[in-house]
Amino acid sequence: MNKMPEQLEYFIEPEDLENVLKEKHHEVAKKIAEFLIWAMENNVDAFVFADILLDDGERLDNIQLGCERKDYLEAFEKQLKNMIDLEEFEICPKLQEWIDYLKIEEKVKRW
Repeated sequence: MNKMPEQLEYFIEPEDLENVLKEKHHEVAKKIAEFLIWAMENNVDAFVFADILLDDGERLDNIQLGCERKDYLEAFEKQLKNMIDLEEFEICPKLQEWIDYLKIEEKVKRW
């Protein structure tokens, strides 16, 4: 089994969540792509790529962002577009390889 990528970890105030995710779009998108590839290479059916601790001063809430196998094809397609937009071209062939695999798998399941 290949080593699992490190999860992203953020400790923020709840009102900053949306802005942080926008500001960290490149980092988050690349991390999702890395986890998707890792999950497929290691036959993992679900993963968490980010652990976010929200602190509103009174209590702490934990949000985990992840993906399940049923959503992998859509996630791969989105991340391929993101990686092209972000000019992270070196990861694109591997993303495309798994998109092709998942499309074939989808067709076989329908038979």
